[in-house]
Amino acid sequence: MSKFIKTAAIALAAGSMVAATPASAAIFEYTFSGGDVLTIDTEAQTGSWVGNKIDATFTSSDFANFEGGANPTFTAMLDSINGTRIIRGNPEQVSSDPRHPEKLIVGGNRFNLWANWGNPIVGGDYIRRNPDFAEVPAPGMLGLLGLALVALGLGRRRRKAAAA
Repeated sequence: MSKFIKTAAIALAAGSMVAATPASAAIFEYTFSGGDVLTIDTEAQTGSWVGNKIDATFTSSDFANFEGGANPTFTAMLDSINGTRIIRGNPEQVSSDPRHPEKLIVGGNRFNLWANWGNPIVGGDYIRRNPDFAEVPAPGMLGLLGLALVALGLGRRRRKAAAA
């Protein structure tokens, strides 16, 4: 019977370690000075940029490959974009121009929403630098491993007490 319990405890510990895969953040959020917030949802493949001078939402299948972090380098061709931004004091709607496809270009600390604003077009790139960011914590892999080791130790202690 004790061999069965030991095998079950080892299987439980191994199962806990397998179940504790590293975190794969689906939503990345970057906050810039002035209050702008850029959000990218890799699962839904959507994004938004909201601030005092911009309120835009966009989609891109390229967002599925965005890995985030403190200094990301990434370019996403936008499938769609909707919204407004303030240019020279006036709210301007995003407009489409096939010569200037919309995209989100990220290079280190520079974030650029490359789109056409106004009809006729009165503005283009919307650029912000040096965002604050929050890391998404990984699951407690060491905590699960520690829990498994404690369970094994308690099982061993219990067997020794029963044998005595």
